[in-house]
Amino acid sequence: MGEVEKVQEQMKADTEALKEQMATMMEAMMSIKEIMEVNAAAIATTSTIVEMDLTPPYGLNQIIQPQIW
Repeated sequence: MGEVEKVQEQMKADTEALKEQMATMMEAMMSIKEIMEVNAAAIATTSTIVEMDLTPPYGLNQIIQPQIW
C-alpha cells in the first residue's frame, strides 16, 4: 500500500471518529434541550399557580375555623 492510500485510510478513520463524536454531542444537546423544555413547563406551571388567588371564600374560613365566643 502506497503512502497516498495510507493517508486516505487514516482520513477515513478520522472522519468516522468525528461522525461518532458529533452524534454523541447531538444526543447530549437534545437531552439538554429536553431538560430545558421540562424546566420551562414547570416554571410556567408554578408561575400560574402563584398568580392564582388562593384566599378561601369568606364563608369557608368560618366553616373550617368557627369562632367560638
